[in-house]
Amino acid sequence: MEFEEFLSTYMSEINSEFLKSRSSDQQALFTEVYGLIRQYFPQCDCYTTHNAKEKKRFFKFGVKDRNGKGKPRISVSFFADTLRVSVNRHFFKERKIIEPSSIEELSPFLENIKDQLNGEMDGAQRNPKDYSGDEEATEQDTTEQQFINDSCEYDDSLCPLNQILYGPPGTGKTYHTIEAAVRAAEPEKYKALKRNPAMSTAKTQREEITKLYKSLVDDDRIRFVTFHQSYGYEEFVEGLSAKTENEQLSYYKKDGIFKEICNVATKQVDLDTDSLINPKGNVWKISIESTNKNPAKTYSYENDIAVIGWSDTGDLSTGERNDYFNGLGSNNQNSLTSFTQEADVGDLILCINSKSSIEAIGVITGDYFFNERGVPTRPDFCHQIPVKWLAKDLSIDLKSLNDSKNFHIPTFCLLSRFNVNNTLSYLLEQGINVETAHRVKQADNYVLIIDEINRGNISKIFGELITLIEPSKRSGKHEALEVRLPYSGEKFSVPENLYIIGTMNTADRSLAMMDTALRRRFDFVEMMPQPELFKDKVVKGINLEQLLKTMNKRIEVLYDREHTLGHAFLIPVLDALNSEDSSEEKAFGELKNTFKNKIIPLLEEYFFEDWNKIRLVLGDNRKEKSELKQYIFVESKSEEYNHIFGENHGLETYEDTKTTYTLADFNAEGSVWNSPKAYQAIYDDTLLKRPANISDDAGEVIPLSAQ
Repeated sequence: MEFEEFLSTYMSEINSEFLKSRSSDQQALFTEVYGLIRQYFPQCDCYTTHNAKEKKRFFKFGVKDRNGKGKPRISVSFFADTLRVSVNRHFFKERKIIEPSSIEELSPFLENIKDQLNGEMDGAQRNPKDYSGDEEATEQDTTEQQFINDSCEYDDSLCPLNQILYGPPGTGKTYHTIEAAVRAAEPEKYKALKRNPAMSTAKTQREEITKLYKSLVDDDRIRFVTFHQSYGYEEFVEGLSAKTENEQLSYYKKDGIFKEICNVATKQVDLDTDSLINPKGNVWKISIESTNKNPAKTYSYENDIAVIGWSDTGDLSTGERNDYFNGLGSNNQNSLTSFTQEADVGDLILCINSKSSIEAIGVITGDYFFNERGVPTRPDFCHQIPVKWLAKDLSIDLKSLNDSKNFHIPTFCLLSRFNVNNTLSYLLEQGINVETAHRVKQADNYVLIIDEINRGNISKIFGELITLIEPSKRSGKHEALEVRLPYSGEKFSVPENLYIIGTMNTADRSLAMMDTALRRRFDFVEMMPQPELFKDKVVKGINLEQLLKTMNKRIEVLYDREHTLGHAFLIPVLDALNSEDSSEEKAFGELKNTFKNKIIPLLEEYFFEDWNKIRLVLGDNRKEKSELKQYIFVESKSEEYNHIFGENHGLETYEDTKTTYTLADFNAEGSVWNSPKAYQAIYDDTLLKRPANISDDAGEVIPLSAQ
């Protein structure tokens, strides 16, 4: 069918106008996609939703009743140069998305899901031309950051500022955090890796993505933190920390990881590659003799040094302190200690000419030294540091950077509200082109990964900043907010180029118990077990897909779906099976170790050592026949109290017998854990019904019937 005929037959005017705005390739492909979906599901209804904010239109396929309520199962949406077909994530356990370049790629996708949609697409064959308007866009329409097909790979089109990957243990949350972080930090490089034909295998792509991830971590553009019960605001944002110096206890403000990355993830000053300035260095204030012009100050500028007095202390590079030093006031002692011990090469140094303005800026280029001669007009100015003065003869008020406060009194002190970036940026904005600093450039994207985010007390950790992480409240946005931090008194906001990625193990704490404030501010991406990754993978007759499916089905009934077993538990088995030697013996050994070290301990924790439920998960309850007992993993035994304690035991109970359980020894000779047929019997009903055919011949293939 030609495109114009297609529009007149099926599309309303508003949809026709939208489709006409797309490229000719997208128009032709959408016409074919529409027809193929109707071919697979001839009764389905089609209708549209529209997201006005993002200017996106979605074509929905499913059932639309006469009351106007839609039940979409398949969605088609448009992006810059692609057409996306996806299935409803609330209907399917795993998210399925495809971006076909031709109709031939879509047919297998629909073939794979048609049985699951049986009866779910039986509408009245209506189309968008039958409807006068669009439905309101749903949350699903605006959160397309789910998974592509069955491969556990991320869609790279959208990357929310705040997202949480959640699911049972072993579903690859931490594994996929690497991909999500790279996609957020370097979206263009990520796309190039994913679409590079030279990278023909997922393994090669993964290696390159991991390599890029490590380089971003080394550059401090991706940072990692794990929440726990005792983690708090002081560690995450800012707090007070103690230190002992010269047997004196003192406290200082210490920035947490969140504040640190927020400070870095702002517009950055573009420095020459050979710049002497350390972008992560400190900023110091110095007063040389006085705020007025004087010979000591002029000498310092001309000879590229910074100088202060109190020569009677002697050389302080050794750390020794004489009586003269100990008799000085705290401000003077602090000035000397900071100047001689704490100032570092690459730090900025600002020489003041008033209580709030500076007249020169320099960068420290060498270590402190003691010059016994001092300077010509001040022989007591013996404490000296090499400094390259980058700009002089200024008169720039920096009070706005100092939270509208005057500089501190000490001769030499750290400017805690200043950093290299905001100092140079401010000077550039004032027209002061400091050497090696040319312009303010847009900052790169930064990522903070919060592992086990549900283990922390969210209100305690984020405090007043929970509102600031909202996309609309980030700095630079119309609704931008900032707060004054309680310890430093600094004004603080969250930059719009900082991405926050959390992981959450739903087996640790129910999703419903998550802090409501957090749930509203994050996109939640569910990650469930994917047994289909092991399709047609067999180890000594053990079908890995059926094994995982069956155990998870039983766990879901006995407990819930949040406590199922993730596919990552069996990945070592798959890796061994796919290794160069393709060793089934090695793969079977990995399977045994997985049950011994991962699955059985986890089931004990899930069911609080209710071994009867563990037996049900392993299918041992179906092996009570004498000829099948050799395949039981957890043996049960009932004994009367009289046999255990003797008569007149005095126990007041409602029962006179006790059932005890014994887990088969993993290391015993002839252990059931060494029998491939025992693992098959977990899911294979046919095996149990035909005991006469049971054999431990690993090469025997028995028909499978999953329970």
